[in-house]
Amino acid sequence: MKNLSIWLACASLLVPAAGMCQVAQGLLVSAADERPVKGDAGYFFALRQVPLSEKHYIFLADPLKRAVYVDGGKKILLGHTMTVRSAKGFDMYFSAADYNLILTVKEAKEIVEGSIGYKGTLSVRHGSEKHKLAVHGFQNH
Repeated sequence: MKNLSIWLACASLLVPAAGMCQVAQGLLVSAADERPVKGDAGYFFALRQVPLSEKHYIFLADPLKRAVYVDGGKKILLGHTMTVRSAKGFDMYFSAADYNLILTVKEAKEIVEGSIGYKGTLSVRHGSEKHKLAVHGFQNH
């Protein structure tokens, strides 16, 4: 426990005060300040511990499901490959040259007319690396 608190103290010195980075499950993920997807319609997801009001999204997709994933300051453009619906939610699959992402949504509720709030996970495979991130977000119509 003592080692964890020392590590967290050291890590807080390395993380910019502006909040450009968030530590998620031991993975440093750069958060997007601005929406790289044009317009207000689409899907917008942040790490679960980051309030959506801060607009630090790590995954965005437009209505045509062209997507952007923010990985360590790089914006990775992804294409939608398929959506699988189930009684519990849905899985959306996206891919790029060396990336495969699965957005798994198990909780959905209407937050305001025209917007649906979601909770789920974002599974990211980049080469041989695999990460699973808890995310929340919304869809504007």
